[in-house]
Amino acid sequence: MRNFAPLITVTFCLALTACSQVPLSYQPTMRNLETLKAAHIAPATVGDFSLAPKQQSSIDQSVSARAATVVPPNHSFALFLKEAMIQELQAAGKYDPNSMISINGLLTKNSLEAPIGTGKGTLAANFTVVREGNRVYDKELEEKAEWPSAFVGAEAIPTAINEYTSLYKKLLGRLFADDDFKRATQTK
Repeated sequence: MRNFAPLITVTFCLALTACSQVPLSYQPTMRNLETLKAAHIAPATVGDFSLAPKQQSSIDQSVSARAATVVPPNHSFALFLKEAMIQELQAAGKYDPNSMISINGLLTKNSLEAPIGTGKGTLAANFTVVREGNRVYDKELEEKAEWPSAFVGAEAIPTAINEYTSLYKKLLGRLFADDDFKRATQTK
């Protein structure tokens, strides 16, 4: 039921109020929890997350699915990604705000398209890990998704938003499963 909560909320909002702005919410995933626990990483803090230099500020502020504008809490998708990271680490017992290991990120790509036919979404970030003052990890990771996009907006918009939100879970999952990331954050 948790996985469908954003979809239900969006559908309800669109059906009853014809709202044009849809805020995102995030729930940690069991898959990411299992990946983090299996990786044996040390507890880490989450540092700076922002829009990558030379990127248009609009990709950090909103994306659109037809008549609905998807907006992040705190007015920044980079900060939404940061909060998602914190939630995932906390769920796995791997978050320590005082750790000497800091995970940072720069939002490099962010898009959502929901035309009739095929919907598409892309999310990418450059992640770094700083351990005791030394950068030990620096890699850009990207997730893409495509899905059938219905003719009827009341079906297409919630599906697009649900697919878009899942990109955050998949991107963090890709990071947590990355061998270089695991080596950079492992307990010594």
